[in-house]
Formats: sequence, structure tokens, C-alpha cells
Amino acid sequence: MPAEKYKLLKKESELICLKEALYGNRVFMFRDDPTDFAFGGNKVRFYEYLIPEIIRQKPDVLLTNGSAYSNHIRVTAEVAALLGIQCVILLTQDSLNENTTQNVKISLSLGAKVETVGTFATLLKTSEYAENLTKEGKKVFLVPTGGHLTSALNAYVSVAVDSLTKLEEKNIHPKYIFLPCASGTTHAGLLCAASRIKLPKVISFAVANKAGKAAKEIDRFIKSGNGFFPDLILEDSINVIQTDKNDYGHPDEELLDLRKNIYKTDGILLDPTYNINAFYGMSKFLSEEREKADVLYINTGGYTGEIA
Repeated sequence: MPAEKYKLLKKESELICLKEALYGNRVFMFRDDPTDFAFGGNKVRFYEYLIPEIIRQKPDVLLTNGSAYSNHIRVTAEVAALLGIQCVILLTQDSLNENTTQNVKISLSLGAKVETVGTFATLLKTSEYAENLTKEGKKVFLVPTGGHLTSALNAYVSVAVDSLTKLEEKNIHPKYIFLPCASGTTHAGLLCAASRIKLPKVISFAVANKAGKAAKEIDRFIKSGNGFFPDLILEDSINVIQTDKNDYGHPDEELLDLRKNIYKTDGILLDPTYNINAFYGMSKFLSEEREKADVLYINTGGYTGEIA
């Protein structure tokens, strides 16, 4: 039975072939970088599956946490405004100042309450915050960083099935699926698609997190979703790679030059927080591959306004 969905995106995501091969490998890109709701990339897709649950619970407050560079916090503020719910965002930064990000500024302009809790024990502090709101008589819907709830896994099951089916129709069989990895929600959702379709090897590149920690979180998350995907069998280990470019939200000149080149050749402006790091990681990975193949890159999108 298909998961319940609240449609936010009006345009269908494109599946394209990049004009230039990477070290002899043909790269297909699933462009999940939609701009028609909050410029939120795949965070919008997650919320399409979370909103029905939010509506059923009728909360007073939509509570989440995340970095000031995260698309997730801004999309959460947009969703709360859409549904007429109070939004509270707890930032992993230690303080706010006049140089804060556009994500935070937009969230504030939408009426969200934004507080800083620092990087240490963020999840514990968020739980305590939710408990205090509950004591005040408010019903809270807590959305962890990156939409990390089992119902959100359905979002990327649908992406994997859709994109791989379209490639199959053209007799194209990618050897790998590549993507960025922050909270691990997207990677976990793709792997859960193995319950419905044969998957190539999924490889993500750690952004804002250590690869080993991200892999453990993905494993825990998938196991927590077994009730949703009872037939899921993962034959391969979870593959998360640490690159030498993991300065979250602060791309260096090499990454910015790569970003400009992709825009010149394909007209795609990769966001400077997640996807330019992962695209760089994929390029390095493919440069070391001996066997040339077709690959699929999942462009998870996001707001590009921090860097011109």
C-alpha cells in the first residue's frame, strides 16, 4: 500500500545525463533540487511524507534542530507557516549574530522562534525542550535533524524506484548510486528501496559528520524502520566515505571552481553545502576506478544563497 503523501512539489524531478563524462564514466543525475517550495531540495520531499502524520497529530508546536547552514530548518519553518503551527528551531550554533545565515533569517521572517543550544548534547537538549513545552500544556511534534523519522524513508524509496525504473526502460544499469550524507536519512531511504527493486551499490560522502558515525546512524535508522520494510535484506555494508573536503558550509576555491564548471557545462548550480562536496567525492572515487561504467548521482539540492 503506497505511503500517504501531502503534495508540495508541482514539478516532476528530472533525470538527465551530464554532458561530460567523469574519467570515462557516464553520469546520470536525478535532480531532486526543486525550487517550487522553499528552495528546499530533498527536505521538501521528506516533508511530503511527514505532513500527513503532523496533520493527524494536530500539534501546537513543530520543533526541530539543526545547523544554521541546514536546508532542513528553513523548510521546517516554511511547513509550519503553511500549516499554521508555531515553529521552534534549536540551532547547533553557540550564538546568533548579525552575520547569521539566510536560512536563519528566512526562518525568523516566517515567524519561527530560533534559539541556540550549541553542538554538545543537542539531541538531549531538544528532548528537554520538548518536555518543557509539554509541561506548559502544548502538544509538540518533534522532527529530528534532517527529517530523521521512519516515515520519511518512503521519500527516497520512491526516488530510487522512479529513477532506476526510468533508466531500466532505456536499458541503462548504473553500477553505483552516489549522494551526499549528513543525517543519513536519504542514504537510508535509498537502501530501503532494496525491498522493492534491485539496487546498485549506494555510496555517500560525509558532509558535516564523520563517515563512521554516519554509517552507524544509517544502520540504526534502517533497523528502526523494519516495520515499514519487513522484506528488506541488505547484502552489502553501508558505504559512507570521508573526503578531504568536509568543511560544512565553507567550500574552498577548488570546490567553487568545480561548481562553476558544472554550471557552465550543464547549467546546474550545485548547492555549496552538500552537493558540491559529494560531487567532488564522486569525481575522486571515479578517477581511481579501472572499470568504466554508468553511475547515478542524486542531487539533493538546497538553497544556494549563501555563496554567489
